[in-house]
Amino acid sequence: MSRLADAIERIKGLECPTGDVAHRVTGILEDYEVANKEDIIVHMEGQLDKNGLAVYRAEIGKNENQPILIVVEPGADDYVAKVIDVHMA
Repeated sequence: MSRLADAIERIKGLECPTGDVAHRVTGILEDYEVANKEDIIVHMEGQLDKNGLAVYRAEIGKNENQPILIVVEPGADDYVAKVIDVHMA
């Protein structure tokens, strides 16, 4: 598996405080040496109203055409977020 594929697999198992999702995804991508943290941008893309899921977009370097989309389910009181799905856009 490539480093990016390994990082995506690790992101798929992520559970953390809701406010830490972007930071944790950045850390995982850096740990797997996909890119330096200065080259990674992770931000909340928006809410999917139907199911109450949040979507985060991770862009690596100048490759904005191949972002990673991370679907997150916030827990009770938005304390713990659980990653539901991760895929390349």
